Amino acid sequence: MRDVDNINLLQELDIDFMGLIKYPKSKRYVNNEQSQRIEKLTMNKGTVGVYVNASLQEILRDVIPLQLDAVQLHGDEDIAFAKALLELDLKVFKAIQITPNFNFKNLKAWEDLAKQYLGNFFFLFDTATKNYGGSGKQFDWALLNSYEGEVPFLLSGGIGLQDAETVKELKHNMLLGVDLNSRFETEPAVKNIEDIKQFIKKIRA
Repeated sequence: MRDVDNINLLQELDIDFMGLIKYPKSKRYVNNEQSQRIEKLTMNKGTVGVYVNASLQEILRDVIPLQLDAVQLHGDEDIAFAKALLELDLKVFKAIQITPNFNFKNLKAWEDLAKQYLGNFFFLFDTATKNYGGSGKQFDWALLNSYEGEVPFLLSGGIGLQDAETVKELKHNMLLGVDLNSRFETEPAVKNIEDIKQFIKKIRA
């Protein structure tokens, strides 16, 4: 999100979090001018800053002005980096790129971290791409059956209105929610509010 009017409309819906992408190479990048407009808003939903290999200083500069409740780490950040943010009582979503042969056992070190910060650390399972997400494509959700960890996760990657019933049928007990983005846009960073309303209605029914 970055358009003030669109943000205000979205905040009226039954959502939990709203993302602000602070990765300059993203077509949804929130630049300094847009950030200043957002800073003047009253954010009544959880606000997530999305970063790719940013420095700790860059992230911390945004926390208070952008009213961040959480940080999504979408790059190659390590466990120590995530821990530094968790120590500041920020929620952390660590994006994991899921390949066709992904081995969820490789997440054990992250799961050990999560045990120290229960309720504040989560995974975001996204489709593998060279550009750190934003592909608009889905990975094979059947792979989730292999995830036996105890860290809740968000499902991301190419989810659209037409997927509402399929998402609703997913029964994984660690599935926390879904990340809606490109397939609900009229243009980069501008969401189709009516489509999101319909998706929420189907999911909540």
